[in-house]
Amino acid sequence: MNPQARGTRADHRVDMKYATPYAIPEHPPAELLAELDAAAHALDELSARAAQLTLGMDEHTRGLRIELEDEGGSRRLSPTQLFDLLATG
Repeated sequence: MNPQARGTRADHRVDMKYATPYAIPEHPPAELLAELDAAAHALDELSARAAQLTLGMDEHTRGLRIELEDEGGSRRLSPTQLFDLLATG
């Protein structure tokens, strides 16, 4: 490696090709970007309410563990409840 090139962005670019049966678009669909923006907005609103969302793996069931802690205390959420919460803010 050329020592002068060290630390440049070009050093970190890797052209990777994966064999996959799925078509991977060059850019994310607009609908996905809109949903990510909505979820980020909902998370910002939770943060403004001093609510904390924790995601983890339940060691016993090996399933997703979702916990919401806010002024009402701590409670577990199902994935559907989480999606509803993120959709409504």
